[in-house]
Amino acid sequence: MSDLQDFLMDSFEDAEIIERKVSLGGKEKAMKFKAISAATGDEIRKSCRKTSFHKGQRVVETDQDAFVAKLIIETTIFPDFKSQELQQSWGVLGAENLLKAMKAKMKDGEYATVSTIVSEINGYDKSMNDLVEEAKN
Repeated sequence: MSDLQDFLMDSFEDAEIIERKVSLGGKEKAMKFKAISAATGDEIRKSCRKTSFHKGQRVVETDQDAFVAKLIIETTIFPDFKSQELQQSWGVLGAENLLKAMKAKMKDGEYATVSTIVSEINGYDKSMNDLVEEAKN
């Protein structure tokens, strides 16, 4: 039987900062990440939705590329994509434009690695079976 104490606010901890070495532009660099909250994830998803009409039906789709980019920006705490100094050094304005400029200098697999790390940190790497097994324990 579960204990109500497990669900009191004091029992919830802030997400830990996770450091990973990542190959970027052919050089290994240390990056730091922190998982986002489910509420922030909802906000990002909503901001990436596109509504269109097809044969009179309203169709709502999520732009996965935009979602992944925003997820990377919000999860990565170092380097800080929102840093004006970093944006200036790349000659861009805005976190999304900075990520886009950096992506242009990365190998495709390097960007995929960062995307995978961010997905794992935010819990998207677990299948439904994994979640069921975790809940059992």
